[in-house]
Amino acid sequence: MSSNDSDEINRLILEFVDLQETWERDPAAFDWALLQALARRGAHAYNEDAGPSFHALAIDAVVHGEFHERFLAYLLQADFDPFKLARPGTGVAAIPVIDHAALAEATDSNASSARMRAALMEVARRRFAALALDAREGKRLPSDMLELIEACAESIPLDLLQHIAPELAKEHHGEVKRQSVDPTEAYLSPAEFLLDASIRTHG
Repeated sequence: MSSNDSDEINRLILEFVDLQETWERDPAAFDWALLQALARRGAHAYNEDAGPSFHALAIDAVVHGEFHERFLAYLLQADFDPFKLARPGTGVAAIPVIDHAALAEATDSNASSARMRAALMEVARRRFAALALDAREGKRLPSDMLELIEACAESIPLDLLQHIAPELAKEHHGEVKRQSVDPTEAYLSPAEFLLDASIRTHG
């Protein structure tokens, strides 16, 4: 689909809401393949110049649960890039395709949010490890990359951020907080999370 097809994104959101309502009525009977198919279709639905991305509309400013965890895992499997900036309107500055700061804030009280953030940090570690190495070797960070790092800093592991942009590390991560989620569970990969969820559902 075209990344700026707002009508198509509206249809994706309506389908997402319908699926969420179906899941809420009977989680045990929910067909997760339907959500996975939706995530594949919406993985690159960024809505450039026509409003927020599909992903922001689906998971920003909501109380996260298993439905949202699985949705994010399916998105990542479908090559959704959570570390991307997009323009929500003509002449408007680019913003992240999901709200990393709000997700980080939600981790204090929501285990699902914490696991979602952990999944993003796993992606960030793969994505930005080379950048951290360049920074350690004294190479300058391109300005466009610095803009991206700052916009998504809450989802970048602190040790990487301290090398890439140390001035942003404390600003966006603050003091290291005590983990409210079991660390083994929190750092499951998206694929491992889906397997673990399936075992818990049917076991």
